[in-house]
Amino acid sequence: MVLRGCAPEKSIRELVEASDAAGFDALFLSPFAASKLSLVEVRFAFYLANKAFGGRKNISGKRANEALLFLACETNFASAAKKIGASDSSDFVLVAERNVPLSKLKRALGLGKAKRMKLPEWGKKEGSYFSGERGAERMALERIRN
Repeated sequence: MVLRGCAPEKSIRELVEASDAAGFDALFLSPFAASKLSLVEVRFAFYLANKAFGGRKNISGKRANEALLFLACETNFASAAKKIGASDSSDFVLVAERNVPLSKLKRALGLGKAKRMKLPEWGKKEGSYFSGERGAERMALERIRN
């Protein structure tokens, strides 16, 4: 599930803690970074994160943070958060691995406004491929390279 929201009275750290307390893994991305993603990339990032945890090859202690590392094609959390993470709680994109009712999210995170965001399934066409296919391939190869 992907939604765009704002919580003007909270920091990003407080939003992350509230999502943990509510019991759902969530990524908080910058709207600019999220606008370049496709559903294939988001699903594949969570798939790779779950696979990393299953094989005990995870870098982060949380699945959502591991997915963030894959989406950013980084192995350092600070640079991944700087690259695609939300910097301001007044405008961010929340990505959750599983569907959570919008009313529950708004209540748990204290969101001022939130609406579901539709990402393209495969992304833009780039020659014979789609941007989502290239992004998924880049995610898989980056961890091997590092």
